[in-house]
Amino acid sequence: MRKVMLWLTGWGMADSSWDAVRSQFPSYQHIAPDYSDVTDSVQFFEKIEGEIRSLSAEELIVVGWSMGGMLGIRLAAQYPVSALVLIGTTARFTCEQHDLRKGWHPAILQRMKRQLSVARERVMDAFVEQMLTPGERKQIGLHVELDSQKWSTAALIAGLTYLEEEDCRPFLSSLTTPTIVIHGMEDAICSLAAGEELASSLEGAHFVQIPDCGHAPHVFVPEVVADSLKRMVEQLAEESNQQPI
Repeated sequence: MRKVMLWLTGWGMADSSWDAVRSQFPSYQHIAPDYSDVTDSVQFFEKIEGEIRSLSAEELIVVGWSMGGMLGIRLAAQYPVSALVLIGTTARFTCEQHDLRKGWHPAILQRMKRQLSVARERVMDAFVEQMLTPGERKQIGLHVELDSQKWSTAALIAGLTYLEEEDCRPFLSSLTTPTIVIHGMEDAICSLAAGEELASSLEGAHFVQIPDCGHAPHVFVPEVVADSLKRMVEQLAEESNQQPI
């Protein structure tokens, strides 16, 4: 029986963005789905299911960032998950109102889908810039690695459709998986208010707010994310030791 961490990255982002945090857990088996050939929004969850169906794990910790966090919530609602770590995540990404505190208007995602086919680089550069605080933008080179050329344009478009359609709110009231919600206080992609609402909707969730941090805490303050994840690992170990043999 193995201990496994499943890493679910955000829309269009490189799996390598996890490296600084992931390296802190050498005793775990690490799994990350490959979305490079996705062409339809439903295939993201199918990819994840394909990764875990054959697992024989005594412990499965799911770490999801942004879109990956939404996929993680759906996974925990349908499969045995030992713990959830949700970074820059919301239960519902879109909102019909023009209020970014509550979510992106679907028209923004629809426009991005149209533009990706003709100006992919410009779309991705603008998205990454919006992810970062002014201070983070000054850290030359770090943000360049966030955008993954591994995602095909078709996969990027399918991801935007997923963000437009997914609604995890019906899962929250019945979800009992131990959860940490981590959110940058300056997140311009998924607002702090959305993170607060998500944490308050999950029974017993621990909410970690990171000052002066945008949408990618695990990239710019990996030590904070790793410390939170280590506390979760220690909690699971304590609970395991207390269970009767």
